[in-house]
Amino acid sequence: MSSPIHVSTFIPRPSDMPGETSASNPVSRTKRGIADTSKRWPDGIVNIALDLRDNRSKALVIDALREWAHHTPALRFNVVDGKDGDIRITDDEGFQGSWSVVGIDAKDMPLDEPTMHLDRNDDSAVFRATALHEIGHALGMEHEHQHPANTINWDKDYVYRSINESQGWDKDMIDLHIFSTYTGPNVLQTPYDTRSIMHYATYADETIDGQEVPQNYSLSKGDQTIIRTLYTPRRFKGGDADSSANP
Repeated sequence: MSSPIHVSTFIPRPSDMPGETSASNPVSRTKRGIADTSKRWPDGIVNIALDLRDNRSKALVIDALREWAHHTPALRFNVVDGKDGDIRITDDEGFQGSWSVVGIDAKDMPLDEPTMHLDRNDDSAVFRATALHEIGHALGMEHEHQHPANTINWDKDYVYRSINESQGWDKDMIDLHIFSTYTGPNVLQTPYDTRSIMHYATYADETIDGQEVPQNYSLSKGDQTIIRTLYTPRRFKGGDADSSANP
């Protein structure tokens, strides 16, 4: 039996903001951290296949990959056209939403299926930000809003009602994907960072105190630090976090 496939989930957002949905097939999920060392790609080269329909989208994805690549000293990206790669990125309209399998869970996906899908978007800044976010997942990053030290004062009743109406999720599903925070032996984290590309934008009506987190469009200093730590050569072995790994 193959291991569970892990994908991103999303809170519905205004149409001008990047969002993400889970893959169309039902999946299961285990507890996660901000970066999960058990999902880390081994030191070396990861092949990334781009099955994208237009040159603008392709250029933006390559630019987003380049931004991450500056901070992964143990990992190099080999980008090719087509559908044959370790990470397989598509904008095929047969799939819905923007989502990615997390890290090396991509190895559990059938070879004829993508491991990441990006919804097409005419707004280049939004498309690139979505690509950055999903590439973060593909490298083993998790959602910053679920950081154990997050300071979001959610209006849970509102969010339960809103997500149930828009997504059909029940309370347990919303707790799992929105409100839960994660700790464990494979967790690697830096201080909570509202500027992280992995943080959802939050809006005043979703919080009791009306605080918002604006949409982010590039890697924060925190993102750069944690991904460099995750991909420091020979730092992690066998998917186990070094107890001294937190920067």
